[in-house]
Amino acid sequence: MTLRTLGLLAGLALASSAQAVTLQLVDTHYLGAFDGGELYGELFAVADAGTIDHALSFDITGGLYAGSGVFDLSLGNITDITGLSAIIFKGASSTPYVTFTPVSGGDLLMLPTGTYFGVGNYTLQIEGEAIGSGLFGLPAGSYIIGAATLAVPEPETWAMLLAALGLVVLRVRAAGKADPA
Repeated sequence: MTLRTLGLLAGLALASSAQAVTLQLVDTHYLGAFDGGELYGELFAVADAGTIDHALSFDITGGLYAGSGVFDLSLGNITDITGLSAIIFKGASSTPYVTFTPVSGGDLLMLPTGTYFGVGNYTLQIEGEAIGSGLFGLPAGSYIIGAATLAVPEPETWAMLLAALGLVVLRVRAAGKADPA
């Protein structure tokens, strides 16, 4: 397991709320609205064993880049999910917008690096099989969703960055001409 994966898992655990959202096997839930600069984490519990089909919707109110992960929080045979998958759809489209990729044996799913989200409504489709026994009052399966968002810079910000870079280049050239080697 890489250091990056360990860091993400620690961040997911810290960012997740202490209170789990309990969902039925087939269920929907609204995650919220995001416009960049947010950290999101939430724990979802699946009470009963069976096939999971969760539609978790969210809104993007300003273009942003997001890093996100879905982690199967398994405790041996007590709470576990097999075949965990996560796909994001935009609006009412049935064509996947982006698919999470498995990392470290499939218990962790990650968005591809540099995933961009424009303004709109999205649905995160979570599927899998909750196979835990649910002993001791624990759920048959549980997973954590964690995300970090970064707003896309405004055109004025890009213009200032390029102007500053141009001034640095001019300064370096002037210093090179003044220094006879």
